Amino acid sequence: MLDVNHAGMPEIDIKHVHYFLMLAKHGSISKAANALGLAQPSLSEHIARLEARLNTKLAIRGPRGITMTEAGHYLAREGSILVGAARTLTDDIRGIVNDLRGNVSIGLPPSLSHLLSIPLTETVRLEMPDVRLHISEGLSGHLMEWLEQEKIDLGFVYTAPPSAGFQAEPVMEEEMFLVAASDDIPVPADENGEYVIDAAQLGSLPLVMPSPPHTARLCIDQFAKANGVELNIVIELDSLPRILEMVNRASAYTILPHAAVAEMVNARKLTLVRIKNPTFLRTIYMIRTRARSISMISLRTEKIVLQIMNEMLDRYGLNARMLATGRENVAA
Repeated sequence: MLDVNHAGMPEIDIKHVHYFLMLAKHGSISKAANALGLAQPSLSEHIARLEARLNTKLAIRGPRGITMTEAGHYLAREGSILVGAARTLTDDIRGIVNDLRGNVSIGLPPSLSHLLSIPLTETVRLEMPDVRLHISEGLSGHLMEWLEQEKIDLGFVYTAPPSAGFQAEPVMEEEMFLVAASDDIPVPADENGEYVIDAAQLGSLPLVMPSPPHTARLCIDQFAKANGVELNIVIELDSLPRILEMVNRASAYTILPHAAVAEMVNARKLTLVRIKNPTFLRTIYMIRTRARSISMISLRTEKIVLQIMNEMLDRYGLNARMLATGRENVAA
């Protein structure tokens, strides 16, 4: 039985056991070092470390090679089982990682789904052809319920979950804008050609908004309350396409992130009006339930989503930034 330290960790390095097996096989330091691609002094040092860990001599070096001690013979026999088991374990785990087949479900809020769903499905189909992707669109509260019910594997929401049963990581911070029809902009352009409105002026404009408990609405209401603004919400619509249609028809204004209207802004149908004093920011969280194990397919899908989010920032020049977690996952 191997000695273990106080933390339960084996005292020997499996790499050293592999080196010793090569020494036992070839019968000399020079031949074993050559087979391993190591310098002889380096191999001798590894064997010495192993002997020090086991507090015993494993091989005696002589003019005609090495002679195994009783402990050395035992380690050569049992060590081969240990190294073989490690190889099998490594191959099995790599097989799990590389065998990407099965189902994965992801939940997105409407403003993100509008931009990400199509490139996400195309990328998953290309990179993981044996994976069936299911995308559910819903409000943050619904996505959290679906995660708890194990209807989805991964979700992206605009509010940090209140329960410790969720694992939440902030991945992106985006700026919120007043959105107007391009022929119905409520303020003149400044000297830089940008449209800017004070938060205090938002109360004078007719707004179309989703109804509570839509997280976008709650976020906007909290921002308005914090800044002493009473919003003039003339219509409540729980459909992003219908809200955008109303704004495009110059029937009202709304407040949304750039991502939700990027294509219509690029087509010059809608215009972003920056809110200042203060700037309006919100955070996107990637969430999972702690009770459910994370599959390799889910991890790969997570990485693809974050890569696409990062690409969209550049493609559309979105007024948003990836946070530390998002950047690390994209780079991994």
